[in-house]
Amino acid sequence: MALPSARSVRLWAVLAFLPTAVWAGFALTHTETQTSIAHGPLIEAHAGVACAECHVKTAGTVRQQIQAQIRYLVGVRETPVDFGYAEVQSAQCLACHSRPNERHPIYRFREPRFVKAVTDVDARSCLGCHSEHIPQIVTEMPTLCQACHGDLTLKNDPVDVSHEDLIAQRNWESCLGCHDFHGNHPFQTPTTLTDRVAEVAIWAYFQGGEDPFGGPKFYKGKAP
Repeated sequence: MALPSARSVRLWAVLAFLPTAVWAGFALTHTETQTSIAHGPLIEAHAGVACAECHVKTAGTVRQQIQAQIRYLVGVRETPVDFGYAEVQSAQCLACHSRPNERHPIYRFREPRFVKAVTDVDARSCLGCHSEHIPQIVTEMPTLCQACHGDLTLKNDPVDVSHEDLIAQRNWESCLGCHDFHGNHPFQTPTTLTDRVAEVAIWAYFQGGEDPFGGPKFYKGKAP
């Protein structure tokens, strides 16, 4: 019995894919079905944000997108296309959350000096630490500071336990107890280690719990 040719295999793959593509095209372009196919609920702060505020429609019609995907599957197109909606990028986040007081702007981490650091924490994109449709506010570990600050030295260390000792102890869990990463909270940096925000509170916050830094933020997210 002769084996099917590569061309016929690709043809069957296209025929099998086509009904799914048509259904996906309908689902991704109709508001009534978008929430039913989402990966999960929005985080509380984004509860009133419409899907289209972050999910930008892909160029071209649904028919053109299906044709492009078919061309990719049969090998006459080099790359696939985003179907229905493009992948969310930092631009969508910054449209609401760009601020002049940002301490760790993502563009900084695109500099060559951070090439090694971003292999541990991809701070070149908002989505390196944040996601949506999951309970966690931050998807990185609270020890993320070690990626850039492993060689930190201070001439006049203001803390009763020096940063040098904390780094030697690899006590990276304590960093965010004294430092607000984005700098958007009216938070007074403590000078004694015992006055820091407890690590358990930081972990809980990352998982979607109460904000341990408290108080209103300097800049609220802009209304979409």
